[in-house]
Order: sequence, then structure tokens, then C-alpha cells
Amino acid sequence: MPINLSQQESDWAADLTGERSQQFRRSRSWLRACLAESFGVAPQHIPLRAPPGMAPTLEPGWGYVSISHTSDALLLGWSRQAIGVDLERSDRCFNAAALAQRFFHTDDRAAWCGLPAEDLRREVLRQWIAKEAAIKWQEGSLAVDLSRWSWSGSQAYARHQDHGLQVRLQHLTVGHWWMAIANNAGTAGQKQMVCLL
Repeated sequence: MPINLSQQESDWAADLTGERSQQFRRSRSWLRACLAESFGVAPQHIPLRAPPGMAPTLEPGWGYVSISHTSDALLLGWSRQAIGVDLERSDRCFNAAALAQRFFHTDDRAAWCGLPAEDLRREVLRQWIAKEAAIKWQEGSLAVDLSRWSWSGSQAYARHQDHGLQVRLQHLTVGHWWMAIANNAGTAGQKQMVCLL
């Protein structure tokens, strides 16, 4: 792993414990390394602000970034337009019915009525990933916005029920990881950069 942290990032990492500190160091170091290579500058010259527990930002003119991680992978996204990424292991175990009932829009839940347990788990996980990416794109809150975003796996866009927002979604599978990218750059003729580590 490259060690490309700013002094502030090193200080923040020192205040974290165990795996959280390692995860923070790894994500910020790799984000700096990937962006530095792309922009042709040294990692320490990337104007990144990414405190623990907050969405990372770049100075105006440098684009937008998003980070997601699991216990064994890291997903980084960059674009000239707002971007949100999310990553989960496809075999993640959780109570899909309870999660869907508590956090998902009624339109989404209606489409899953009668699905066998494993199919429901997979669909809820796909939706969760898509919606979390959309919320990161929106710069929203999981607690407030998760039930307000609606997306069908057959649609190219997710829609926010209250704010009239719409974002293009891409779903990718690499090995046992599922990823979602929320970004409208493709519709504007621009590209995004995504790195899975």
C-alpha cells in the first residue's frame, strides 16, 4: 500500500483505533495515489479533504470523489461531475425482509412480494448498493433519504421521491463484489474513473 497521507490525515488516523485506523489510512492513501497518477502530480499535491466519517471532497476544479469499502476491498470513484459509489460482498448475510420493511420505498417492496428468501436477499442488497451510491451522489443521509430513493433493476436511473432528483446508475460485478456507481457524467459525454482495490 502506498503511504501518501497528509499530516492532517496521519493525525486523524492516529486518533482512530485498530481496523478503523488501517481502513482510513488505506482508503486515503490509495485515493491520493490513484488521483495523483491520473492528474500527473505528486500525491501530496492532491487537494483532498477527507476527515473520518465524512464524505471526501476535492477543491473546486478537481472534480468529485467517493469511497466505499468492505472488510476485504476498497472502491474509489472520481468524476468531473458529482459521483457516488457503493460496494458490498454479494454473499453478505442480513435480514432482508426486516431491512426492506424498515428502509425501502413501498413501490420497491411491492415488487418483491412473494420472492423466496435468497432472491429477496439478493434484490434488497442490489437495491441497497444502488441507493447508497445515489445518496452519496446526492450528498444526502442514509437515515433520511434511503426510503425516498426508488430504483428498479431494469431502470437506468434512480429517482428521489421528494426532491425530484434523478441519477444514472451502473451496477457492476467483479468476483464476489457488487458495486453501484451513481453519476450523470455519461449523459454529458464525460467519463468517470473507478478503482477496485
